[in-house]
Amino acid sequence: MSVLFTAVLQTGGNVGPFQGDTTLIFNRAITNVGEAYDISTGLFKAPVTGYYCFSFSYRADKREQSGLTLMKNSEAIVKAFNSNKPGIQHVDNASSTACLELQRGDHVSVVLPNGCHACGIGGTTSFTGFLISKA
Repeated sequence: MSVLFTAVLQTGGNVGPFQGDTTLIFNRAITNVGEAYDISTGLFKAPVTGYYCFSFSYRADKREQSGLTLMKNSEAIVKAFNSNKPGIQHVDNASSTACLELQRGDHVSVVLPNGCHACGIGGTTSFTGFLISKA
């Protein structure tokens, strides 16, 4: 069984900041073999128990804090943040990767933390995952 996806945030502008943590919906699937990533909810649902690899990358191009968190169900797994200084324009990129053991039905998502933003222009913010092997 093959399971792999890459999806990008394509909003035409920046997303956030929001009050409270918000699941980021990567609304354009470039690849979605196995249909395990849902572009309407932003959730990856493991179709089989096994070992998976996930990564995200993002661009921040405003004078605000930015960051993303990879979630397994309700548990924060890895994070990437950068904090821009007020009044200074920055363009920053960050990414993180994690290999996880998932049970069938587990959910993996990327969360935009409270007060953070991410860029939704030109495919610069993305989420990728794939099955390494069944357990």
